[in-house]
Amino acid sequence: MLSSFPVGATLCGWIGAVEWARVRAMRALFVAFVFVLLGAGPAALAASPQARYEAGLEAYQRGEDARALEIFKRLVTRGDPGAEFMLGAMYFYGRGVRRNDGIAAVWFHKAANQGNREAQLAYGSLLIQGVGARQDIVKAHMWLSLVVETGDAVLREHAVRLRDQAVKLMTADELADARRRARDFRPRRAGLAWP
Repeated sequence: MLSSFPVGATLCGWIGAVEWARVRAMRALFVAFVFVLLGAGPAALAASPQARYEAGLEAYQRGEDARALEIFKRLVTRGDPGAEFMLGAMYFYGRGVRRNDGIAAVWFHKAANQGNREAQLAYGSLLIQGVGARQDIVKAHMWLSLVVETGDAVLREHAVRLRDQAVKLMTADELADARRRARDFRPRRAGLAWP
């Protein structure tokens, strides 16, 4: 137990050790108090990232945008692709933040790079239209192809429709390039979160 005390506390004897333990207990109470004030409660201290993500989704679905935004911002600092996608959606729709297609595109791209299928669909859609990012049909086709190959049925249906639109705008060389990029794609782990 003494090994967790600073060197000075062990040198000051028993009184110093008791004082150090009291300070640590007060710090722990302060942290718990702050969490309770913020509405997180003790469960948030032990919650897994998945549980926090689900709490963010529930807050978003209930229209508690400020709460959802707070949760997702914390999760993106750890590179959570689901939270990155949800931040993109919040910026795209202007929920809890000022609507900003450019910031939405950045968050969708971050999540898409980690393999998030919803983000790949959203980012591909933005690239086809040139919304929030420069129009890039080749990259759009690549992202949409990834969704078609591995996405669920609903995502796949939307991705096929958008990808078919992209093909009509592409040359044979561009189509070959897009297919090569999709084939070579490997999800990456995110770095620090804020763009």
